[in-house]
Amino acid sequence: MGDELTSSLRDLCAPRFSLPVLAVVILALALAAPADAATSGPAVGPAGSVAPHLILIHGGSFLYEDPTFESLTRRRALRAGFTPHYLRYPLDDMPGAFQAARAEAVSLRARYGSTVYAYGSSAGGTLAALLAGDGLVSAAVAKAPVSDLLDWEWPLSAYGPDYFGRIGLSATAARRRLSPLRRPARRPLLILQGRRDRIVPLAMNRKYAVKFKRVYLWVVQGGHHTERIRPELLSRAFDWLARVATAHQH
Repeated sequence: MGDELTSSLRDLCAPRFSLPVLAVVILALALAAPADAATSGPAVGPAGSVAPHLILIHGGSFLYEDPTFESLTRRRALRAGFTPHYLRYPLDDMPGAFQAARAEAVSLRARYGSTVYAYGSSAGGTLAALLAGDGLVSAAVAKAPVSDLLDWEWPLSAYGPDYFGRIGLSATAARRRLSPLRRPARRPLLILQGRRDRIVPLAMNRKYAVKFKRVYLWVVQGGHHTERIRPELLSRAFDWLARVATAHQH
């Protein structure tokens, strides 16, 4: 684990990512800390507290719910000091899912200001990346997001050639418009991805991280569902978000 973490941090700090010094320090502290260590994020408190708010977005190829998502993330989000908000978005409708995510972010920011963040897994990671890109959250973490819908071939073999039509993206222009890689990246985004991911190509998110200085790629061992086998990765990712939130408040 230590070698993998060191290698990942070396990749993150490489010149091609153009990381600011503060971001490097936050990443190093958050990702190197033991998974069960106490975080420095604001504690969850009653209404009106400084606790940051975290939108949590499940995966499922925009077709399915993920019944394991809340149990995997809730305790870790709370422990990192976040107030969790689980997004329920329409299935079989990727544009509608994005509109639901936007509406949730806008609503939370109207109530709590800029202390709103996001975490999403796979398809949910795509939505979290879009929120960060549009500046609707102050930072986000995305586990293996589909950052380029134009270049994502896996679902065509997994679900059939009509997959994009099933999720409301039959038009090439729609897939381009909703690809995080092809939009601005206005807020920090940490991508967590397994080195042996066979569902979302690692090369896709390497390209994304190279293109934008605010997109950071953390490559870890394992495949697409590596965080289910090693949930401590989520603890470290949430700790990074908590440290970003703390720095933002100061």
